[in-house]
Amino acid sequence: MNTIDILKAVCGAPGVSGAEGDAAAVIASFLKPYTGDVRTDALGNLIATLNPGKEKSVVLTAHMDKIGLAVTGIDEKSGFLRIARVGGTDLRVMAAARVRVYGKKTLDGVVISTPPHLADKSSVNKVTPIDKLAVDCGLPFEEIKELVSVGDRMELRLPFTELANGKATSPFMDNSAGCTAVLKAIEKIAGQDCPCTVHAVFATREEVGKQGARTALFGLAPDEALVTDVSFAAAPGVPEESSARQGSGAMIGCSPILQKDMTDTLKALAKKEGIPYTVEVLGRSTGTDADVAVITGAGVRTGLLSIPLKNMHTAAELVKISDIEAVADLMAAYVMGR
Repeated sequence: MNTIDILKAVCGAPGVSGAEGDAAAVIASFLKPYTGDVRTDALGNLIATLNPGKEKSVVLTAHMDKIGLAVTGIDEKSGFLRIARVGGTDLRVMAAARVRVYGKKTLDGVVISTPPHLADKSSVNKVTPIDKLAVDCGLPFEEIKELVSVGDRMELRLPFTELANGKATSPFMDNSAGCTAVLKAIEKIAGQDCPCTVHAVFATREEVGKQGARTALFGLAPDEALVTDVSFAAAPGVPEESSARQGSGAMIGCSPILQKDMTDTLKALAKKEGIPYTVEVLGRSTGTDADVAVITGAGVRTGLLSIPLKNMHTAAELVKISDIEAVADLMAAYVMGR
C-alpha cells in the first residue's frame, strides 16, 4: 500500500467525532487484504485482529475521529447555518473558511466573514466567537431546511495537496496520519510468524473525551497498547523543547503515565533497526488516548508514538511522509519482538 494513497483516502473520509462511519469504512477497506476479522463495537470503534489465540496480545491504536462543527440552527431570513465546535477547531482560522455539511444531502459552504472595511475597528484583530459565526451554503431557508437539520456534522475542507520534500497538507492529518501508520504497520506484520495476537483499533471520539479507546481496550483487555497520534512539529512560535523537527522520525513518548520499560524498548529498537526518532518528554498526561489506555480495566501497559505535525487543528495540517513510515516501522518492530 502506498503511504500517500492511504493518507489521502483517510483524510478525505468524513469522520467528525460521533459520526465516524465513513472513515471506518475507508479504513476497513485497507484492512481486508490482511484479515477477515474486522468489526465495529457499540461506540463505532473499528477493530481488526491478526494472529488470534496467542498467549500475549498487543493493541496498536490511533483515533479516527476528526474535529469539526455541528449545526445549531438555521436563520429563517438568510438560510445561514449557525454552528458549534465539535472538538478543538481553531477559531483563529474560521473566517471565510470553506466547509462541507453532511445533511440529507452533502453541501459545500463558506463561513461568512465581515470585510475589514466594515468591521468594528476594535474587532479586526480579535477572534470571532463561534456563536457569532454563520455558514452560507447558497440556499434560502425554505430549501436548506429540507436538507440540513440541527445536529448535522460539518467539516472544514481544503484539498489534500502534496508539497515539496515529501510533505503533504490537508485537513484531518490529526489523526489520519496515525491511522495510516497503524495500517502500514499491519501490512508489515501480516503473514509473518508474529509471536503475539495483534489488535488494530481505530478509535472514535478521542477529540471529545477519549470514550472510544477506553471502551475498545476494556473489551479487548490486551497486555500492552501502543498509541499513535500527532504532536507538535517545530515551527515559528512553537517552543523547541515541546516539538520535533519534521523528518526526524517517530516521537517516542516519555511520560510518568507511560510504561518506562516500553519507552526504553522502543528507543533501543529504533537504534537497532536504524529507525529515526526523537524523545518527547511529557511531564504529566499526554493528551492522547494513552491517558485512558493506562487506566482501562485493571490497567494496560502503554507506550506512545507520535508524528510531528504543523498547524494542528486547522484545515492546513502538514506532515512529512517519512515520519509516518518511521512510526509504522517502529510499531511493527516492537510487535514482532514481543
